[in-house]
Amino acid sequence: MKSKLGWLVLVLLTAQLALILLSWVLTAAFPELPIRSLLSSEGIRWFFGCFSDNQLSPLLVALIMAAMAAGACVSSRLYAAFRTRMKELAHGKTADGGRTALHYRERVGLRLALLELLVYAVIMLLLTAVPHAILLSVTGHLFPSAFSSSLIPSLSSVLVIMSLSYGVASGTVDSVAAMHRVLVSGLVVAAHLVPAYVIGVQLYMSLLYVLVR
Repeated sequence: MKSKLGWLVLVLLTAQLALILLSWVLTAAFPELPIRSLLSSEGIRWFFGCFSDNQLSPLLVALIMAAMAAGACVSSRLYAAFRTRMKELAHGKTADGGRTALHYRERVGLRLALLELLVYAVIMLLLTAVPHAILLSVTGHLFPSAFSSSLIPSLSSVLVIMSLSYGVASGTVDSVAAMHRVLVSGLVVAAHLVPAYVIGVQLYMSLLYVLVR
């Protein structure tokens, strides 16, 4: 996986350098074309001056929140407990002669997490499904709206809450240090995606700058 990400970063970086040179060559050879050069004074000012703004996209927030939620779900063992329970239900039986493979505290934690998910679903229905719902757009649609803009952050947040609740109830999160470890575990894994994100976003924004006047 790390090797593939390394190659992806290399390809994106090569594409960025190629775009810089190609935009300069095309604007020099065909000045009538509706494109802008990244090596012009205006292009250089844009590249350096707008770099931070280019990175501050909703995709960055989604990446951070989703990584934290996924890591918390796995590290707290909520995912493992849910998968075990689903396997038991799918086979129509439980392990060990009719007894579930989950311990009592794990079952309590799983029920608590599912209850929190149900509460979240009810709240979101009340905020989107009733007439003149708060999270709908001014035209009454879900997409685009405040609901669609906050969908990944809100889902990630409730998954983090479910994971921590399960961890406390089951005993996998038994201290503040354990809670912090659960919250950052996904971010450690997602850190491998950051170089590809930074270069990929800048490449995309560079394309827009070159092609869109």
